[in-house]
Order: sequence, then C-alpha cells, then structure tokens
Amino acid sequence: MMCLPGHCRSFFVLIAICTAGCGDGTPTAPSSSIQGLSQVMLTPSTVNAGTSTEGTVTLTGRALAQGTEVRLSSSDGVAQVPASITVPAGAVSATFPVTTRLVAADTTATISALLGADKRDVVLRVMAPIPRPPTLEAVEIEPSVLKGGQNAQGRIRMTGPALDPMVVTVRSSSSLASPPATVTVPRGAASATFTVTTRPVTLDNVFEIVAILSDQTRTAQIRLTP
Repeated sequence: MMCLPGHCRSFFVLIAICTAGCGDGTPTAPSSSIQGLSQVMLTPSTVNAGTSTEGTVTLTGRALAQGTEVRLSSSDGVAQVPASITVPAGAVSATFPVTTRLVAADTTATISALLGADKRDVVLRVMAPIPRPPTLEAVEIEPSVLKGGQNAQGRIRMTGPALDPMVVTVRSSSSLASPPATVTVPRGAASATFTVTTRPVTLDNVFEIVAILSDQTRTAQIRLTP
C-alpha cells in the first residue's frame, strides 16, 4: 500500500471508523413497541348464576409506557364484562371482573379479548340454580266444627308449586274421623283437597287431622257435635 507522507495515519483511522459503524450499509430496523395478546383466561370458568368470576388477559411482552388497552366482549348477556381493560406500563397481564345474571337453564358465554389483530376467547359456563322443592305449609279443615256423620273438606297447602307429584300422609287422632291415607299434590300445584268422613257422636269430640311430609308435620283441629 502506498502512503503519502503525513497522511497514512489518518487514512487508517477513517477505515476503522467506517468498519465499526457503517456495517454493510443496510439500515438497522428499530425494535417494535407493539405487544401481542397471548391469552385470556377465567378463574373459575364455571360459576353459579348470579355470582362473579375473574378474568385475566396476558400479553406477549411488557405493556407500553402509557399502558396497553385490551378490548373485551361477551357473546351472551348472562355474562357482563367491562368494555376494555388496560395492562399497566411494564406489566404483562391485568385482571377484570365478570358478573353473571340469574338464568333458568345452564348457559355458556364466550368472553373475547381483542388487541389489534390478536383475538383470544375463553368459554364461561353459568349454572342455573337448583330449584328447591316446596315444603308443607298447612293442613286445613272446613268446616272445623260439624255434626258427627257429616263430611268435611280438607286441604293440603304447600309453600310453592310442586316440582314433581308430592305424596302427603294424612292421619286422624280419632277413629271418629277418617281421612284418606295419602293425598297427592300434583306437579305444578301448590295445594290438594281431600274428604274427611265422620261418624255420629253422642258427645262433643275434639281431635286432630295430621298431615306428614318427610320430617314435616302440620295439624288441624276438628270438632264433632251430636
């Protein structure tokens, strides 16, 4: 290599600077600041209607300095979510509430999270409450005072409509009155009637008609006169 006097050292310095900083001339791409959406999940993913659960959105990297907003939606009104959730700056995830409404039957809703072109879904199962059967409210006799030998009408009353036919045992504390051994409350009904037959008496007699359903007992007084 030829070198002009007084210029050779500067020439090598220029080559070294260009080798370190110039590269192959291809511009270096700036690092991307856009984060993707990794997943959305629910804990728990099955809840009773009317209760709440917690959702979590997770990014593929840390949120931007101003935070990263993720849009939310639900496929069914039985589950309600906020319109969006913001993942705080530097964080990779954030939580949000999911509230549910009462339903008559088990229902599913898809909870969706959207960030740019990324969309993630999770399914929430909302369980309908299990109906409780009604309880025995009362047994009634009409009239409650009557002449021996006449008939009275009894009524079994429940606290609500029967989910299925309910068989109530009926007894008398005296042989002077005879109700049926059982009375069936039909499905969907809240009461049932029955007949009490009586025998003639020479003296006033007071006794009880007893209705029994499982461990529930209700009584009504009846009086026979001569």
